Amino acid sequence: MGIINYLISGDYPRSRPLVVILVFIVLSLAAAPFLFPGTIAYSTVTNICVFTLLAASYDLLLGYTGIVSFAHTMFFGIGAYGVAIALKHMEPNWVTVFIGLGGGLLLTLILSLVIGLFSLRVKAIYFSMVTLAVASTFSIVVSQLYMITGGEDGLTLIVPTVISPAFKGPQMHGFDILSWLGTLFSPGRYWPIS
Repeated sequence: MGIINYLISGDYPRSRPLVVILVFIVLSLAAAPFLFPGTIAYSTVTNICVFTLLAASYDLLLGYTGIVSFAHTMFFGIGAYGVAIALKHMEPNWVTVFIGLGGGLLLTLILSLVIGLFSLRVKAIYFSMVTLAVASTFSIVVSQLYMITGGEDGLTLIVPTVISPAFKGPQMHGFDILSWLGTLFSPGRYWPIS
């Protein structure tokens, strides 16, 4: 309990129903790729988690510092491209994922220091305009570096097997429990797919 208290700075949610809802959402997101087999569920849950993390980081930046930054998503993109470029050009495994993540973090650190040196000298709306200009420039650079980033089309890569949605669930006497639950709740079984 000491670690949880440290992580949330002793600021526990004041509503028990809110805690129940948050725990349910987290458990649902963790179980969704196994309950709903296929890449669509995997992709949807991944997008939900990424955008939740992005919203939480905006809350930290805007809520605690009052700084409005438009370059915020650029740093998320750098991390994603770091991992994607590493997976594209190296053997797809966990080591490659961590190498790409480390490269993305290093580039993000260097770029944020350079941007910070120039943009923190201005205040209010001017800070937002500087970060907007940097983010727009970076978007154009990523689009123009087609051979590295894939440009507007993005990158096609091989995802490591250990993190792919082809994971087999627990077995009970040769019966795959998670696959059964996935087919039970799959769209089209009880409601039509439009």
